[in-house]
Amino acid sequence: MEDLSMRRLLAVSPLVTTVVAAVFSLGVAAPAQAASGWTAHVQCTKMRISDNSAHGFVQGHGWAKTQPDAWKAAIKDANDQMREGYRAKHCTKKKITRG
Repeated sequence: MEDLSMRRLLAVSPLVTTVVAAVFSLGVAAPAQAASGWTAHVQCTKMRISDNSAHGFVQGHGWAKTQPDAWKAAIKDANDQMREGYRAKHCTKKKITRG
C-alpha cells in the first residue's frame, strides 16, 4: 500500500512542477506591467488663510500615468492634509520617478 501511494506521488510530481513554474512566470511578469506610471513628491509651504502667514512645510506624494498628472496628484495630496483654515502653497517639485 505504501508503494502505491509513492508511485502516485512520483506520477503527479512533474505536473505539479509544471503548474508551479507557470504560476511563477506569470507572477514575475505582472509587476513589470503594473509599474507603468509616475510617482511624484512635492514640498509645499503650509499657509494660514486668515493672515497669509507661513507655518512650516507639508510633503505631498502622488501617482498617475503621466508626469503632469503625478505632479497634480502630489499637490492635491499636500492640500488634502491641510486642516480647516490652512492651505498648501508655493509647492516645490522635489522628485519624480517612473514606476
